[in-house]
Amino acid sequence: MDFDLDPGSPVPIYQQLVLGLRRQIAIGALRPGDRLPTVRELAVRHRVNRNAAARAVQELEARGVVRTRVGQGTFVADDAEGNGAERDTLFDEALDRLVADGDALGVPRREMADRLAARLRRLARAAKEGR
Repeated sequence: MDFDLDPGSPVPIYQQLVLGLRRQIAIGALRPGDRLPTVRELAVRHRVNRNAAARAVQELEARGVVRTRVGQGTFVADDAEGNGAERDTLFDEALDRLVADGDALGVPRREMADRLAARLRRLARAAKEGR
């Protein structure tokens, strides 16, 4: 469950923790029913203060990604926000950011779609050639 945080990023540390944990769930490194480290363990492992770690866990709980059982700990939720749904949500958020960045740069939406399709074709060719 290792992932890096960037203290120089404009994204708050607690949000980076949320994203890192969501990615771990999406890729299956954390599975439904798995126990998360305690807030203290998260803070120590990622070298952040406990408030940031606690806020990250609270946000994940509010999103339904994790469930806290009093006296037992915090666990990855067993329901719809597990693996597949979380992966889809993360991917859709990344696409939204890509489109927003393209809009900000003045790239027409049709051009975005064409360039994405071309990039996917190049990546498929490269994978086929073993690059």
